[in-house]
Amino acid sequence: MYNPNMSFETTTQMAKSAEKSKKPEKSQEELRAILEQRLIALKPILQEGIREYEEALKEGVFKDVEGEQEGAGDLRKDALQDRLTAIFNRAENMKARLDSQETLPQITSEISASYTHPDGKKETIALDLEAKLQEFISFYQKTKIDLPPDFEDTIRDLWERSQIEIEQAIEENGFDEMLIIPGNIPLTDLKEKMTMENGYYESGNFISGGGFAGVVSQNTDKTRLILVHKTQNLKDRPELEKTLNIKGQDIKLDQTLTLEDYIIFQRKYFEETGKHLDEVGWTWLATKAGARLVDSYWNPDFRKLLVDADGFDYQDGILGVRPSRCFF
Repeated sequence: MYNPNMSFETTTQMAKSAEKSKKPEKSQEELRAILEQRLIALKPILQEGIREYEEALKEGVFKDVEGEQEGAGDLRKDALQDRLTAIFNRAENMKARLDSQETLPQITSEISASYTHPDGKKETIALDLEAKLQEFISFYQKTKIDLPPDFEDTIRDLWERSQIEIEQAIEENGFDEMLIIPGNIPLTDLKEKMTMENGYYESGNFISGGGFAGVVSQNTDKTRLILVHKTQNLKDRPELEKTLNIKGQDIKLDQTLTLEDYIIFQRKYFEETGKHLDEVGWTWLATKAGARLVDSYWNPDFRKLLVDADGFDYQDGILGVRPSRCFF
């Protein structure tokens, strides 16, 4: 019903919202055409990957070079084979969906979900894939990270397949930020390209556990979407503050940022805010340094990212965790 006291701006906004809500869904024919075009787009990517593999064989790229650790050539070969396999599997899955005549889900760039904070306050959280994807592509261009040719297609595929789970994770945990991270970027490479201010300080425990070249994380070989809280310090948000004093052994490592994820998040946060994550307090990470678990924080005095490692039974009132959800 029309309210004569309603402002023109409010009326206009309501009209726009109503129009947006009435936006027609794509037909199954349109959705199938989109999926078919994505399948066609994978063909030159796969062909280029095969060409690169054959060229590497001819040039002996998969052989160990003098001064390298034994097996380094095999690792390069495995990485390229895994990449080709992933592209081939994605193409097969797309073709299977087209051949099956199954009902395809509606594809939307934006997810909006309602979250209830611990104090009862409700918040609507919206994430827009296309806006965030372009944002990260620009970020990686600036930091000189080479993205795989199928990066955008892989991310859109992840988003399409995971929309229900993403919305549910936001509703349950209040995640208000999304990281978009390519796979198979060596941690030593990330370390250099994500450097801020005075760089890094590596503790003795971290170095003895392998340092940046030797610590171990899971699933960093995969391109991934990660939901997180865009909160500077753990104490700044009740859901994160309650994790302070948690032991490493009590952390769900499959729902925790790796060191690779963390230093990308650190640099991205700094680019956007001019501040650093965890200037107050430390964060456990899902990365193992020998028999210890890695933790990190930004030291405002040294202007460095401090990277440490502690036993799984260690706990401290200023050491907590940043919960996350990873989709790959």
